[in-house]
Amino acid sequence: MSTVIDQPTGAAAPDSDGPAPIGLGISTALVAGTIIGSGIFTLPAALAAIGPIAIVGCVVSSIGAMLLAMVFAYVSRRFPAAGGPYAYAREGFGDFMGFQTAWNYWIGAWVGVAAISVSAVGYLGNLFPALSDSRFAQIVVAVALVMVLTYVATRGLAAGGSLSFVLMILKVIPLLIIGTVGFVAFDTANFGPANLTGGSAMTAIGAAVTLTLFAYIGVESASIPGQAVKNPTVTIPRATLIGTGLAAVVYLLSTVAVFGALPNEQLASSEAPFADAAQAMFGGWAGPAISIVAVISCLGAMNGLILLSGQMPLAAAQEKLAPRAFGIVNKKSAPAIGLLISGGLAAVMTVFGFGEGGLVEVYTSLLLISTLATLLPYLMVAAAELRYLIVDRQPGPLAGVGLKILITSLSVLYSVWAMSQAGTEEVYLGFMLFLVGVPLFVLVLRMVGNRSGARADITTSDTTTGVP
Repeated sequence: MSTVIDQPTGAAAPDSDGPAPIGLGISTALVAGTIIGSGIFTLPAALAAIGPIAIVGCVVSSIGAMLLAMVFAYVSRRFPAAGGPYAYAREGFGDFMGFQTAWNYWIGAWVGVAAISVSAVGYLGNLFPALSDSRFAQIVVAVALVMVLTYVATRGLAAGGSLSFVLMILKVIPLLIIGTVGFVAFDTANFGPANLTGGSAMTAIGAAVTLTLFAYIGVESASIPGQAVKNPTVTIPRATLIGTGLAAVVYLLSTVAVFGALPNEQLASSEAPFADAAQAMFGGWAGPAISIVAVISCLGAMNGLILLSGQMPLAAAQEKLAPRAFGIVNKKSAPAIGLLISGGLAAVMTVFGFGEGGLVEVYTSLLLISTLATLLPYLMVAAAELRYLIVDRQPGPLAGVGLKILITSLSVLYSVWAMSQAGTEEVYLGFMLFLVGVPLFVLVLRMVGNRSGARADITTSDTTTGVP
């Protein structure tokens, strides 16, 4: 049985006859589980080529991610709408920018699924060497992972969210063990020279930030289910801050521990830095164990992105800014057709991605496309919240408003800077995605009979307390 949902984004939460709303645990798992993906397991090797000063870059990226998380917390507290970034951009800048935000985010989500599936196959190859010898087998396994997780997502947010929660626990605990108990193998002599780039300290830190900022994609995850979340004005902000903070702690502790466990030269040349560091910390058995954790981490991130690739266009379809097929839900209230379309595109992208180059090249290329497509929604949300605070905010208490304006302004600057650091070709690709969205916007309006194309008339409340 399928149903077409046609209601405002800000509609009331599901009634008692509908699916149970998701709570703080699952919402937090969506955030932390989507952020902590495949990148953390290869990042230390790339940072080691810069030198230990790269750890400062990790701190800067973590601060930037927390700024964005706070912006999402602010806007979701006053306006907990389904679609998250899409709804926030539409509220601030109208239908066109709402559509562009949904369009770019949707592409970023399913391309990200394809990228992480490639990474998962790489880690599986460490456990099953025969897989590394067959490109056909790699493609089959990668596509199978995408389709299995897509099926789970069609069973509803509760099922997919519960899987995210389990996978988050399975990957966070081992990483925290490395970032705490693993310090028994810590030796500052392994650090070596602080800056290996030959340039200034600021140049080295900037290079490290460029590498690490991509690791925090996912801070918005709790906001996208919107009204499917229990007590959304409280749960979404808390889940966003807790999930992003947890990911930052895991990243920083484990990265520092890995830097101290291996000589910098060995770390920089390692293809599996966490596995090598784990062996130095705990013995030979730990290497394969970390490969298993890496696969689990990939599955968790894929699961989160697949769920979001269905929820974002669902919210847009509810307001006639996406084809009606994306608004059709099954008896589990899951946007089954939208999920199958997204999963199918991810599978196709995976197959074509394997066309040339090694796994690392394929993964990097797909990840850059995904990241650029996701950064525009971040910028739109931060800019929309800044507009609200400066232009649209209703007269009332000023307590905390100045701090919110500062944090939101810094988030806008950080988002613009992050996009500029992706490289000329990648920025060009991101611009082309935006341009392609222009005729698509007109086509969608024609298809669904939406004649307005005007700024949405959405009533919001001004709640200035409860979020830092």
